[in-house]
Amino acid sequence: MFEPNSTIGWTISRLKMTTYDLSMYLRAPKLQVGRLQMPGQATDLIWLFAVNCIIVATIAVILVPIMLAFGVSMSSDMSDLFQRPVWQLLLIVVIIGPIVEELMFRSWLSGSPRLLIPFSGLILWMALTYSYEQLVWPGPASMGTAPLLALIAGAVLIGVTALWKRPVPDWYARIFPLVFWSQALLFGSVHIFNYAGDNPVALLPFVLPQIVGGLIWGYARIRYGWWANIAMHMAYNLIATSGLVYILLTRPDVL
Repeated sequence: MFEPNSTIGWTISRLKMTTYDLSMYLRAPKLQVGRLQMPGQATDLIWLFAVNCIIVATIAVILVPIMLAFGVSMSSDMSDLFQRPVWQLLLIVVIIGPIVEELMFRSWLSGSPRLLIPFSGLILWMALTYSYEQLVWPGPASMGTAPLLALIAGAVLIGVTALWKRPVPDWYARIFPLVFWSQALLFGSVHIFNYAGDNPVALLPFVLPQIVGGLIWGYARIRYGWWANIAMHMAYNLIATSGLVYILLTRPDVL
């Protein structure tokens, strides 16, 4: 159908190759210790982002009409966010949001102890403060959240200093496929709160784009390094925000 040297044929070939590499990785995720810097990575990342956009666009073609037909609307927090001035919206959604989310969900994904320890400290602090606020557990209540945070931060600093050059633990490499898929599913699931509704299960299909993002950005994190997933997340949010702004202008009842 296409000439071997034609631009269209070459483009389709690159997209197919990128999609194949991604699909093979997702079938059996594995760490690539010592191979994060790869030749041509910036160009490859552009093709990976193109695949990301094509997959999400295909999902959106199905989900957006369903969303409109069943009156699925954005949560009040999301609606309030889109009432902000454009520069604030872009700052929060395109810059701050991706950086924070990638630090939480994928910065540690490579399994380096100096990254796993801060992530574990963050999870511990969130769990203890939640137990203090919601479950009235007396531990954090008696200590106060500020001393608790200082204690955890000190432990994290000692751990990072002691294990700075340690290799990826064997146990982490063994469970990495489970970790990889779990981070993507969890990342997608928390975006349920972007939508209004009393039945979270019914809203799960609408976070498929975020689950896809979690998988592809996780792949980028492992293959190309920490900057790649952040850059892709920022670019994706820029495009998605533009689409939501368009919906806001044409169908304000949706938001």
